[in-house]
Amino acid sequence: MLRKYFSMALFAASLIPVASFAASLKEDHPLITRYPDASIRNAYTVAYETYQIPTSIINVSTKPYKYSTLNLTGDLTRHFYTIKNASTLKVYENYAAAIKKLGFNVTFSCQLDACGDEKQSAELGAIVSVENSVYNDYRKPYYLVAEKQGANGIKTYGAWYIGGYEEEVAVQQVILEAKPLDANLIKVDPSYSSKPVAPEATEKGNASDLAKDHKLFARYPNAKLRKSIHVDTETIVIPAAPNATDKTALNLTGDLSRHFYEIKDVSTLKVFENYKQALTKTGFTFLQKCELTECGDASVAEKFGAKISVEDSVYNSYRKPYYVLAKKVADTGDIYVSLFVGGFENEVSVQQIILQQKGVKTGLIKVDADGLKQQIDADGKALIYGIYFDTGKSAVKPESKTTLDAIAQLLTKNKDLLLYVVGHTDDTGAGAANVELSRQRAAAVVNELVTTYKIPAARLQAQGVGPYAPEGNNTSDAGKQKNRRVELVKRLQ
Repeated sequence: MLRKYFSMALFAASLIPVASFAASLKEDHPLITRYPDASIRNAYTVAYETYQIPTSIINVSTKPYKYSTLNLTGDLTRHFYTIKNASTLKVYENYAAAIKKLGFNVTFSCQLDACGDEKQSAELGAIVSVENSVYNDYRKPYYLVAEKQGANGIKTYGAWYIGGYEEEVAVQQVILEAKPLDANLIKVDPSYSSKPVAPEATEKGNASDLAKDHKLFARYPNAKLRKSIHVDTETIVIPAAPNATDKTALNLTGDLSRHFYEIKDVSTLKVFENYKQALTKTGFTFLQKCELTECGDASVAEKFGAKISVEDSVYNSYRKPYYVLAKKVADTGDIYVSLFVGGFENEVSVQQIILQQKGVKTGLIKVDADGLKQQIDADGKALIYGIYFDTGKSAVKPESKTTLDAIAQLLTKNKDLLLYVVGHTDDTGAGAANVELSRQRAAAVVNELVTTYKIPAARLQAQGVGPYAPEGNNTSDAGKQKNRRVELVKRLQ
């Protein structure tokens, strides 16, 4: 009786999940074992990865090389086997028999010269190889692609390239199970943004805090925390995404948390999609996003990821990059999340920034007649943040009454006081339009004081300077809020 060269885990109701298999240099895929006495040179498994299986010989006459592909996404496992003292024909016939027993249908195959000349054969093997090369093992090649519909409705695809050199045979094996994405792996706290701001730590480098995830959402399952910091009231500059039209960096101040996670046996795509799902669940709006080549070439992606990283480097994990910058408006302070996801072989790194802005404190300047007078005597002006307008409008809103009452009382108690009422805006929009809007708003305040409070019009002059005299930066919501104000400036005549 002939010796069986393969033992196989046949399909029952469904395939053994690839995600449960942690490929190593000692393990085969659970679907099909190695050829007897074969050695595993390299192997890895990645959950939910994109992959293109070649389905034609390689046209090497032009670059980039041209060939047909089967474009797939699913749980991917790749192996590089080496076998001594066997022929490529014998190995191929055994693989073909094993695949047939498993119920696979061959969708493409080539044998020997039909796989092209030596260069074409070597390139075909390199595309399939986990090491991107078959080295010398491209002679007497055999190649086949096959697929099987599982009883669970999930298709499994396989590709095998078998080539040799002298007495050695190499097998490049790809098995992909086309599973749908599980996008609910990151646990979130939807109520986080409604809670009072509570920084996780007030010191950098506190060892007990380095192992903590941010309270907004937990880490990806089985992720290892390489480093984290949590700082109360810190500033950070988040660069624009490589594909962003506006290259202005985002300058933020607030309670800052930064994390560097490492995850094994998963794709950057699966990790990124789960983070996107978590952000969507918690009500974030995506401000910037790039995926794969949108994030630039390898050099650009590496440098960009380093700017997001708490260690100022992503090391090798800049391949197949994804990035998102998201924001959630919250009463306790707007929350920004910046995530760079990159990979190397079967490892993924996540660079995470979470910053919650502290709301701009109001009430620092006492809005009553005496408080306003003290400010004017000391500084020649008083800053007013309690007069409200709709966006782009100049009509004073009713909730401004308390502040207007205080200004009217100031003028009534100080009969000789003359004022410029000066309107200010942030730098959103055109400068000339903002100057005119600020002038109209100042005029509306003057009109309220004259018509409602009977202040003589001669004591007040309306002016508008738009964005040209800021109190804060125009790159953060907090800075913009400081810039949207009315000033009462003492006038000498």
